[in-house]
Amino acid sequence: MYSDHTDNRHYNDDPDIATRVPMGNGFSETKTRQSGSRYMDKRIRDAAGQHASGSGDHGKNRGSNRSRLFIFLTIILLVLILCAVAAIVLMQRQKNGAGQDGSGTLQNAAEGSLPENKAGDGTAGAGQDNMPGDAGQDGGSDAEDQDQAGAEEVTSSDDVQEGGSDEAQTQLVDLSILDSPYASLMDAQTGELLAVKRGDEKIFPASMTKMLTVITAIENIPDLDATIYMEEDFYEDLYDEDASRAGFEPGEEAVIRDLLYGALLPSGAECCIELARQAAGSESAFVDLMNQKVADLGLVQTHFTNCTGLHDTEQFSTCTEMAKILRSAMQNETFLDVFTTHRYSVNPTSIHPEGFTFWSTLFKATADEIVTGGEIIGGKTGFTDEAGHCLASAAEIYGEKYILVTAGWAEDPENELYHIDDAFRAYNALGSALSEENAG
Repeated sequence: MYSDHTDNRHYNDDPDIATRVPMGNGFSETKTRQSGSRYMDKRIRDAAGQHASGSGDHGKNRGSNRSRLFIFLTIILLVLILCAVAAIVLMQRQKNGAGQDGSGTLQNAAEGSLPENKAGDGTAGAGQDNMPGDAGQDGGSDAEDQDQAGAEEVTSSDDVQEGGSDEAQTQLVDLSILDSPYASLMDAQTGELLAVKRGDEKIFPASMTKMLTVITAIENIPDLDATIYMEEDFYEDLYDEDASRAGFEPGEEAVIRDLLYGALLPSGAECCIELARQAAGSESAFVDLMNQKVADLGLVQTHFTNCTGLHDTEQFSTCTEMAKILRSAMQNETFLDVFTTHRYSVNPTSIHPEGFTFWSTLFKATADEIVTGGEIIGGKTGFTDEAGHCLASAAEIYGEKYILVTAGWAEDPENELYHIDDAFRAYNALGSALSEENAG
């Protein structure tokens, strides 16, 4: 320690030289020292040397500590950078995996994440009713069938998958001109896809289902001209569902062939249920026959749970596969006759003594069927809030038959019957393209 109390002062020849004189255990500041005091010089030198040595060691230690701290902080920084890079890579892989699993899309903002509605033909908005004189008839009026509340987007449903490999390689027609978000255009003779617009994405088929119902009934009922009586037990369910009906009443006599027309033209749900029972004994057994036919056609993205088109998340298809179903059905003459009929009259019965008439929901909504190079010859409409507006149609252009299937919700169509407008757009474009090909 140092003492602040000292009067030991010595003077030499140089009054400006000051030194420190040993005092006890330390030194005290003095102004001068005698130049001949070697003892004091040595002590001063020794003390100064020790002080300098200590300061040097202390500086070295501080420098060493700083180096260690710098290395430690550098390591921590590198570890943090590596962790951040690893997290980014993991997030990117998860993102890529989710994209491959497909969600989208029925499907589909355009495919309809909307309030529930009925399965039917999508022409109710046109205000079209049955022909005059259809007394007691509730069907043919395009009332829509309903199944479930809580609409889902088709492209986001877990039961609706993406995929398929049948997309047209060469687009003969640009289907981007259509309002419908899903579409497939096919050559009915060869089955070749001429153009597609998301044609292999899953959709809800709504009342297009009834095409498969009718062809399955034709193939499994031996006598289409037999007269039966409409069973009564299923009508209450149809009333509850507000399902579209052709006009046959409970207990009314009917010819089976009339039910084929009633199922396809006005989309009569009662006709579908009775056909199913006549063909297989029950609707559930009949649906098995429908799915067996789907398998026989090699369709892998189509499945049915009912014969009427009422909405069910487990009932789905694609535009391309529905086109294949229609193409197969059109090879049956009875089906083709029914499918291409504009209107049909039922003979008088005890309940309808004057008979009644129903129209095709497609032709009832059109002024004419003329398109470039030909005409539309038949079609089956469909609609639910989950499915959007659907249409499976056929046209004959320059002597050849073609099939178009459209589905899904359009974003902002000019016409609420845009699915029918789309058929004319597509067939007109096809006629023009074929005309150019022929001219070339």
